[in-house]
Amino acid sequence: MSSTDHTAVARNTGASPERIHMRVAHEDLLAYVDAFAKTVADRPPLHALARNIERNVGEVTSGIENVASTMGERASWETKGACLSQVQTGTRHMGVNLVEVAKQVRGLIKESVPAVGKIAKAWDNVLDATQHYTTVGMNRLAGVVKCLQSEKDRYDVGFVSGNLQETQDTALALRKAGIQTSLASPHLGEYALADARKLGMIAESKSVHRGTIVNVIGQETVLKNAKGQLMALPVAPDFKFRRGDNVVMKEHGGTYSGKRQIVDREMER
Repeated sequence: MSSTDHTAVARNTGASPERIHMRVAHEDLLAYVDAFAKTVADRPPLHALARNIERNVGEVTSGIENVASTMGERASWETKGACLSQVQTGTRHMGVNLVEVAKQVRGLIKESVPAVGKIAKAWDNVLDATQHYTTVGMNRLAGVVKCLQSEKDRYDVGFVSGNLQETQDTALALRKAGIQTSLASPHLGEYALADARKLGMIAESKSVHRGTIVNVIGQETVLKNAKGQLMALPVAPDFKFRRGDNVVMKEHGGTYSGKRQIVDREMER
């Protein structure tokens, strides 16, 4: 929905643009979670976790709106505390469920189960939507803080916003961990490499690199060095090394050639 659409909806419903943004982000995330749940309908544990996340999102959104409606009023401390606690509880449970689903999805990727590409991509959509949703939630609470006179109220709302930030950080970390796993997949390597570039996970190439080959994707070798950095190095069609090989890669005329790197007692020779 565009900003113009948001304004039109706000005018017709009486809702503020901030509340409309929150509603749209909420509905978008739920749509992606539902799509993922349907993708793993034949895997009951994953399906149940996805439905748990739906409930968590509902709790968080409801809590944020309750905070917005009560913090500026002369509500009791008990009422305000209950609203703040609702957001905290929802975000905590949401984070736990996101971590568990991500762990299971990475396991499926490693096992190369049938339809793993569809599952992984549906899950990535959930994590991306979660990052957007938490951003909108934090913006919504930031708008609330601006209207508050009480320093304690501002602190309490800011603290709850920090819980949303933690959930966002978790979603991003899980997204990157999924990319790391998918890069080694024979089915998802190309897709994961594009995502790795989009998220800035590929380090700048130099003339010489040492590390372990994660995968050979098309005419590029994805290499991970001892610091955990990833490089995508162009190679010739006859490149002979494969995933798991420890190599020294040197650039010659725009492509890299490899030489086996002997590793002994965790020391390079």
